[in-house]
Amino acid sequence: MTETVVYYIFCAMCLGGALGVLLMPNCVNAAMSMLVSMLGIAGLMLLMEAYFLAFIMITIYAGAVLVLFVFTMMLVGDAGDGESAWRKAGLVAMWLALGMLVAYFAPRVSAFSDGAVRAEGALSLAKNYGEVMFKDFMLCFQIIGALLLAAMIGVIVVAKPKKMGGRPREMV
Repeated sequence: MTETVVYYIFCAMCLGGALGVLLMPNCVNAAMSMLVSMLGIAGLMLLMEAYFLAFIMITIYAGAVLVLFVFTMMLVGDAGDGESAWRKAGLVAMWLALGMLVAYFAPRVSAFSDGAVRAEGALSLAKNYGEVMFKDFMLCFQIIGALLLAAMIGVIVVAKPKKMGGRPREMV
């Protein structure tokens, strides 16, 4: 009973944090919502007894990557593009549609793998994590790599100074 309640709390953290990332007007507040979502994911991993992945999620993603995001946002600045409520609602609708599409196709994609997750302590060692990820979940790794590449290109485009009058403006 209590495990179910804790599960729903972690799910609410994940969903609430993700909606906060999409709907917050300030970039730093959106990053803090992202932190809530990451902590919810780490909590779900703890419930699945994937302690190593939960530890990595907190230390690497919530610790290092999120601090790097906040540092970059503070360095570049928040332009405050003034998105309308309709645009944000459209963004939320797009992510919901994408989530439903992934939920529809996820069982079909995972049916291609043999599902050979070894039962006895297979996921207790870091070596076994790598073996399972690179054999059974290679497609997921490729998709994540493409998303990270797109995010890196987006950061470069956003951080690149805009030209004013044919000359690049000076960074102040």
